[in-house]
Formats: sequence, C-alpha cells, structure tokens
Amino acid sequence: MRGLGTLMHRAYLGTIDYEGETIEDAIAEVRKTFAGEHGALMNACSTLIERDRNLVSATLVTRWRDSPFIAFSMTDPLFKRRGLARACLISSTNKLAAAGERELRLVVTLANEPAMALYESLGFVVL
Repeated sequence: MRGLGTLMHRAYLGTIDYEGETIEDAIAEVRKTFAGEHGALMNACSTLIERDRNLVSATLVTRWRDSPFIAFSMTDPLFKRRGLARACLISSTNKLAAAGERELRLVVTLANEPAMALYESLGFVVL
C-alpha cells in the first residue's frame, strides 16, 4: 500500500487535481480503494509498472455500478512522457477485453489536458 500511496502522492502533487493531500492521505486513499470505496478492485485487470523496485506507473481498475471503472491512473512525474500511462491503460483494457468486458469508464478533470489527450487518443469519449 505504501508504494502505491507514494506513487499516488507524487503523481498528483502540484497538478490540477492536487488538493493538499499528504502521503498519508494518499496511502489512506489506496487502502480505501482496495477496500472497495470505488467498487470491487479488479486486481487481474489492474496494471503496475516498476523500475528499480519502485512503482512508477499504475492503472487501478474496479467494478463500479456493474461496469469496469478506472479508479486511478497515475505516473511518477520523473517518468512522464515515456508512454508508461498509455502502456498501463492498454494492458488493462486488453485484460478487460480478454475477460469479455466491452465497456470501461473513468472520471477525469476536463481541464487536465494531458490526461484528456491520452484518454481521447485511446478512444475514450466524453459523455
């Protein structure tokens, strides 16, 4: 949990989605995610990338309102612009498709232009 919490904190720190959370807050959010706060965690469809034994990118997928949901997509700022978030998302969507899922939802801050560009390039549409 600590590794994911640390990654989450680093990924959101200073971004449009950062609201002053501490590392402890991020770890608590990861714990809540694993406990089902955003729906049941779909471990087999979530994706993590490590470099030198440190988590650097992750996509956490849950089942929310009877549909797969990207609860979190995050990348350490030192590793951004290397295609890691894209790789995590593609891996997760491929795992979901192999499991017979045909829909995937997420929530994103519309003003988060890098995230919007990534999601749109992968075929997500704003509803």
